[in-house]
Amino acid sequence: MTSSYPKTDILLPYKEVMTKANAGAIARIVAYVASASDYPEKLNIFGSPISDPPLKGVNFIPISYFRKWLYGKNKGFLHGYLKHLKAHPEQTPELVEIHSRCQLARQLKTARPDLKVSLYMHNDARDMQGGQTRSERLWLVNNLSAILFVSHYLKDSFIRDLPEKELCADAYSKCIVIPNEVTRTSKARPEKQQKILLAGRMVPEKGILEACEAAAKILPAFPEWHLDIVGSTHFHAAKPSEYEQKITRTLAPIATQTTQHGYLQETDLSKLQAQAAIALVPSLWQEPAGLTVIEALAYGCALITTDKGGIPEIARGRAEIAPIRELDYLDENNRQAIITILAANLHSLLSDNNKLARLQDRAWKDYPFDARNMAVNADNYRISLKS
Repeated sequence: MTSSYPKTDILLPYKEVMTKANAGAIARIVAYVASASDYPEKLNIFGSPISDPPLKGVNFIPISYFRKWLYGKNKGFLHGYLKHLKAHPEQTPELVEIHSRCQLARQLKTARPDLKVSLYMHNDARDMQGGQTRSERLWLVNNLSAILFVSHYLKDSFIRDLPEKELCADAYSKCIVIPNEVTRTSKARPEKQQKILLAGRMVPEKGILEACEAAAKILPAFPEWHLDIVGSTHFHAAKPSEYEQKITRTLAPIATQTTQHGYLQETDLSKLQAQAAIALVPSLWQEPAGLTVIEALAYGCALITTDKGGIPEIARGRAEIAPIRELDYLDENNRQAIITILAANLHSLLSDNNKLARLQDRAWKDYPFDARNMAVNADNYRISLKS
């Protein structure tokens, strides 16, 4: 019954854009969870103002920054939300769910101790303001109503070094893992072409350059194969960054076998995902739970990825996993070792049709991921907080 479900306000990070054209990973996950919930009418999503319609299936409310010149964007967004609550006390929620902003969760709970506040972590708290130190994370787990994590890797990173004697009695039960999932939209198994897809943000930690260097070593021996590179530095079309230009220079020797698409909207990207026989997700950082890993499997691609962060939780048994966990990609010797490993993984698939087919079969047949699972888990945790 909806009476047992708390009226919930969900606060996006200010950078997240709740539109089809520019939605990042967090906005997409929030939209998936909200639209698949049994109680969508109880969920209001607050985010930065947008000019296009919001993603389907969400109740989106734009919040303008309050005194951004004084507070900055993060805190200015929170003050804008607090101003909204003050102006509309009849709309006060029973739960406020803040996504990936440790500092704002603490500031909100401090400013409004009457509110139940939860924190939904899509990234490592240790890299964020308000979660970098043990004392900061200890405060969060002891004072917030719940902390959600998109992978066990993130949960373990958050709580493992906290002094047990200083944790509240229900600290461990407050920390809940809701793995990222994506509903497969393709009903029929896609017909694959001799294409390799490399999609992701064009930033060093995503490993795009290293994957391109690996491809440049291998593809000349396989002239019938084509590499499609999708993505930009930001979630929109823009002038190529220096990093993207370096990728172009790296691919020059195999220019006839490559296409750099730049930023593509989801509809256009999905066409390439359906065509690709192989997908590369070469993350070099401790990836929390990359959507590109799940999407590659959803489209039945033979996946080559790495053992960084939460990726193995999704890919183990379903993909070729490059063992680079212990390699620091900032070290040039290690970077070259990573390129060699990725090149070997790619060569092993291109030269072995049986292995390629086996990985594609695993991806297609062993796909347990569905946004409905996330929604049910999120609904259950929210209901558990209503008392």
